[in-house]
Amino acid sequence: MRLISLWIGKSVLLGLRLLNKRGAALPGLVVEKIYPNFLSKMLQTLPEGVVVISGTNGKTTTTKMLSAVLKGTGKKVLTNPTGSNFTRGVVAAIIADASWGGRLRQDIAIIELDEAYASKFVEHISPRMSVILNVMRDQMDRFGEIDHTARLLQNVVSKTTDVVILNRDDSRVYAMRNQTKSQSMFFGVSHDLRAIYRNDDELHGDISNTNTNATVELLGVNDDKIVVKIEEVKYDIRLSLYGTYNAQNACAVIATSLALGLHPSDIVHNITNVTPAFGRGERIYIGEKRIILQLVKNPGGFRHALIGATTVKDDHTMVAINDDYPDGRDVSWLWDVDFSALQGKSISTAGMRAADMALRLQYDEIPVEDYEQNLNTALKQAILKVPDEGTLHVYATYTAMLKLRSLLSTITEVEKV
Repeated sequence: MRLISLWIGKSVLLGLRLLNKRGAALPGLVVEKIYPNFLSKMLQTLPEGVVVISGTNGKTTTTKMLSAVLKGTGKKVLTNPTGSNFTRGVVAAIIADASWGGRLRQDIAIIELDEAYASKFVEHISPRMSVILNVMRDQMDRFGEIDHTARLLQNVVSKTTDVVILNRDDSRVYAMRNQTKSQSMFFGVSHDLRAIYRNDDELHGDISNTNTNATVELLGVNDDKIVVKIEEVKYDIRLSLYGTYNAQNACAVIATSLALGLHPSDIVHNITNVTPAFGRGERIYIGEKRIILQLVKNPGGFRHALIGATTVKDDHTMVAINDDYPDGRDVSWLWDVDFSALQGKSISTAGMRAADMALRLQYDEIPVEDYEQNLNTALKQAILKVPDEGTLHVYATYTAMLKLRSLLSTITEVEKV
């Protein structure tokens, strides 16, 4: 049955490619319906097991960075590179990589999973390691209150067999150390940086600190350079990814790589050239104009994206907000974002909730030049506002990001995902 379902999945994948259609997870959905045990049976064949990466923000970038570091040391890595982080997305990745004879050539799986699907995943497959990045308010119409999300991730931690890598500075994540018999390793930021890396509970209150030492600690961040203490030794590291959030993701990657037995010098060497994942600070060029695409989906992620953008000069900023199911129907979270970083900038809003976003900015006394629901029209107008060698910064929810990348692909080169 495993082989038959694999062949059907590969046929669906081939059909999508021939028709030049999207749908990264569709082959996985088909195979899940035919043979529910397909995922566990295939992953059990990997000699170095499975690493699960989950949390509210940073999953896709962390997964890409960790996979690149391991590949740089000669490991063969199975991963879900498109950011399709439901179990069917993982199944689709296996279908694409497995031979027609049902063999996986990889050594290890590095899998990004949505919080809810991660909890379901570990009921069938016990990961060797799990990486829990953070717990923040996100898609409340889907997940409910934040403590429910934390409980989902606690289940992941409890089912992990070897090592759990936890964010020391997120109180809900730090508490998960008590939910496992496995070894716990921590990454975090220095006391001097904690004001930048506030969790949701600290936005309007005091910052909590623990006395626990982190194996990997972020000491400084400046545009594309970070200073990190790894096992008490300081390293200056240049990243091809900008932003405060990516600096923290890098610390999670370094800690996980150490747990997998890599030497710090090999980790630092291989992490340097990792490029941004789809829509996570991705740079696209139209002639001499630069467009930076940043996915936003919750207050914490939007806050860090805005902080990171202060190091990049932009000529115009467009905020594109949709409210389709993948974005989250409830957009009230926008009122919890501090938009002060946009003061004094040239701003337009776009998407289904363009008017709502414009109203939100006006409450912060941030003038909006245009608001336009039609993303095609909005994008054209925004590009015209940018001079040659200038920068357009775009913050977009998930479906808006997909549409904007599709529109951009008709006029310039855009990496396929």
